[in-house]
Amino acid sequence: MKLIHKLEPLWWILFGAGGFTACFFLPALLLGGLVLAPQGLLGDGLAYERAHALAASPIGKTFLAAVITLVLWHCAHHMRHLLLDLGGHALAPLAAFGSYGLAVLGTVATLAIVAAL
Repeated sequence: MKLIHKLEPLWWILFGAGGFTACFFLPALLLGGLVLAPQGLLGDGLAYERAHALAASPIGKTFLAAVITLVLWHCAHHMRHLLLDLGGHALAPLAAFGSYGLAVLGTVATLAIVAAL
């Protein structure tokens, strides 16, 4: 059995957790950070100093890393199956290693950036 197929439960766990994260946390983060805060509707709640202090705390770092990496893995699983639908099983190795490889690179970059906060 191929390695990608052996790890299929792991991909589905990451896909499900990323879907939940994308639906539950991402809209609030985007609405608060990109719409309400720049218009001053949140007062000083998301001022740079306060937002940076929150993101630089251990809980903030964990939250940011979890949200970003889980959404990356969710997107990677979608991309793999989209490539399989478009190209059939001829693209299966490229789809699997390409999409999950990009998710691994994104995860490593995210962890490095969040750790540097």
